[in-house]
Amino acid sequence: MPPQDLAGLSPTATRILDAAKTIVAERGFAKLTMAEVEKEAGANRALVAYYFGSKAGLVSALVDSLFQDSSSEPVEETQEDSEQSLRTVVFLEWQRRVSTNDRVNRMLYELLPQALKDQQVRARFADEYRLYRAIGADRLSSAPVKLTEEQADALAAVSIAVLEGLAIQRALDPDGFDHDKAWRCWRDVIGHYLELPES
Repeated sequence: MPPQDLAGLSPTATRILDAAKTIVAERGFAKLTMAEVEKEAGANRALVAYYFGSKAGLVSALVDSLFQDSSSEPVEETQEDSEQSLRTVVFLEWQRRVSTNDRVNRMLYELLPQALKDQQVRARFADEYRLYRAIGADRLSSAPVKLTEEQADALAAVSIAVLEGLAIQRALDPDGFDHDKAWRCWRDVIGHYLELPES
């Protein structure tokens, strides 16, 4: 099943989803119960079921929100850029910002273990990562160095891995890990490879 477009959710459904995000980001996945969502959202359980079908449906929407909350802006932003290599630069800058978004990353860390236990959650993550890699490959292909489709897809996957790896190190050692220095190093490496203008 393809990712849901969450932009068209009703105000009530959005409130329910935001409540679920708050619970997962601030209290952890174990605290995500229908009773907690009902309390946090101020919406009864029947509305949660109406909009999302079940807790599994709500979890699928949470996975989609991880990627849509953080991917819709750069897609629009980079599509409007007329200078091709700028699309790549803007995309990389957006990835840097995502890797410092503690709330989204905490949700990711809470939801990923569910993907190992639940085939539906795993499939949802896989769909979202495919889309995310496709967006990344498109943006990275705008660089001066011409990449094959396979190279662009592989580089997008590596870039996502770097983004998430830096976010994990930042989360585990916020006072001792220099995220900005590590990101600049990655930006220099990928920038040199793609012949991007220096930052």
